[in-house]
Amino acid sequence: MNGISVNELIAHKPFLFGEDPIISGANGLNRRITNVNVMEVPDVFNWVRHGDLLLTTAYSIKDNPNAQNELIPKLAATGIAAIGIKTKRYLETVPEEMVTLSNEYGLPILELAYQIGYSQTISEVLEEILNQKTNWLMEQHHKIQLLTSTLIMGENSKTFIETFSKSTGLQAALITYESDMYATDPAFRKEWPDARHLRPVAPHSSTTALPSYWLDADTTTIYLPIEKNNETMAYFVCWGCKDGEWEPLQFLLQHTVNLLTLHLSKQHSLRSLEDNQKDLFLKTWILGEITDPQAIALQAASCGLQLQTSYNVCLTSPLPPFSSREIMNVKAYCILQGIVLLSMGNEWVFLIPKPLANQKSAYQKLQSELHKYLKQPGIRLGISSMKGLSDINEGYKETVTALELWDFIQPNETLCYYDQLGMYSIVHVLSDQESIKKQLFQYIQPLYMFDKENNAKLVDTLITYLQFGGNIKETAKASYCHYNSIVYRLEKVQTLLGVDLKDPDIRFQLQMAVKVFAFSTKKKEL
Repeated sequence: MNGISVNELIAHKPFLFGEDPIISGANGLNRRITNVNVMEVPDVFNWVRHGDLLLTTAYSIKDNPNAQNELIPKLAATGIAAIGIKTKRYLETVPEEMVTLSNEYGLPILELAYQIGYSQTISEVLEEILNQKTNWLMEQHHKIQLLTSTLIMGENSKTFIETFSKSTGLQAALITYESDMYATDPAFRKEWPDARHLRPVAPHSSTTALPSYWLDADTTTIYLPIEKNNETMAYFVCWGCKDGEWEPLQFLLQHTVNLLTLHLSKQHSLRSLEDNQKDLFLKTWILGEITDPQAIALQAASCGLQLQTSYNVCLTSPLPPFSSREIMNVKAYCILQGIVLLSMGNEWVFLIPKPLANQKSAYQKLQSELHKYLKQPGIRLGISSMKGLSDINEGYKETVTALELWDFIQPNETLCYYDQLGMYSIVHVLSDQESIKKQLFQYIQPLYMFDKENNAKLVDTLITYLQFGGNIKETAKASYCHYNSIVYRLEKVQTLLGVDLKDPDIRFQLQMAVKVFAFSTKKKEL
């Protein structure tokens, strides 16, 4: 705390003042005195500082009404605390105009004791300021010790916030990016503040020594960010006094934020170690390095995971990096739903327990939550069939296949079920077998060569013909061609390949060949 209030000085050192010490400006008695100055020149307002108690005999303005009228407004603008005048020396009484202006500006004019010299007054006032400062520092030191001891003794954040509130008389809250919140007032809005609505505390406020913010138009509640690695991991919030009353708390607030930063950083480090251990287990399990059910259950238990007997594996399409706050929001949703989450680089893996996996709405809800928290539209999910604990790696491979094939089959589909791939799962397997892929391509290569040399569309016509189950009329309609043109193209296909398109087995082989080739080509493009 800086200085002593005018009111307190009069109460503590009454002998420094006249019998009726307050001449005017009684509404400014809460102004704080931080220093003492002496005025015996008319332009003293150029030499005073904020918080000065200005001592004067008014000699320099005694015969100058204009200077008397200008003095109060100019001194009030400098922020001095009060004026102490020795009357009955050069001024019998303070002029009425000065009294009026003093009341208007809330700048107290005090009657100094006639028999007390300036040197004693200055000494007594400075002694009182120092005593007040010493007492205040001792009080702050005691509060800081109390708060420090609270954390050293292993108490949690809730107890720390309660201790701060009791020692200051303020309401307080702690909001972390992990969505945890505790407030001494149950009515406090339990939300992580939107950074777009936080305004830096006004420059005139003493609280600007440390980063602090108002929320929207509210100037009674201060938000103090607690940061680690340039990222806000929590907000310490306090309220209960006016803007001008925050100054005495500046020192304590700074130390409170420092203590909470250390406390939360320690908690965060411990939690990170636990998360790393859990993520390592999940990764080795999902990638198939652990397959024994008993070993899986034991390692899961050591990481604090209680596994279900079976899961659907769910894999996202590639995602950009996200902040810790955004990831924690998704984790919080998964915990509530019993979903196990693992971040693997730019992909996220979700293990959906059986009761939830049977509900299609569960995947739509997961997509909705991802969009809500990550602000990322069009997130696609590859979804495996139900797998036991030993087969999770197989489920993971199915999700990769599902995402690849659905991108080939229906690029706009966002829920990609492996169980609904049908024969396309065979296409995926064959596309990875070089010898089979080469053999299938050789089967239809004459068509691709003919199209390339003649700028024809035999391959497209064949694909459409197969798609419509050998219906020439529908093929012509879909190809925007005349019926006879399609007949001619199909006869050319039969001639080049030496096959009969009416044979169902031939049509199946051709369909397999063109799909494998098309899928292999798309994979190369990717």
